[in-house]
Amino acid sequence: MHLPYKVLIVEDDNAMAQMCAKLIRRQGHSALIAGSCQDALTIVRATGDVDAVLSDVQMPEMTGLELLAHLREFSAALPVILMTGYTTADGSNAAMSLGATDYISKPFDADTLIGSLERAMRVRATL
Repeated sequence: MHLPYKVLIVEDDNAMAQMCAKLIRRQGHSALIAGSCQDALTIVRATGDVDAVLSDVQMPEMTGLELLAHLREFSAALPVILMTGYTTADGSNAAMSLGATDYISKPFDADTLIGSLERAMRVRATL
């Protein structure tokens, strides 16, 4: 699916958030940035106008896994990609069991991020 889509980036590291947004926008898509999981939930619940969520796992007040669980209550079809600098098999398994679309390790390159988003949008298109 190459139609323009809107990605919500949930990341407390502004440099990482801006880098992800730049990569996504370079592909012709739009990107919103939420600096906290609570801000992300507010955006999704208020507008419902995002096509995918890209979230860090390690966040200050709520983990990306907790965010994923809350997002699943809102929408089972919303693709959620988790990214982490602390990859473990347990973390990956937990993310996938909660319904994450993908789990990518930091640092990642542009192809990894865009490939993950494209796969997520193809899966969403079949739901």
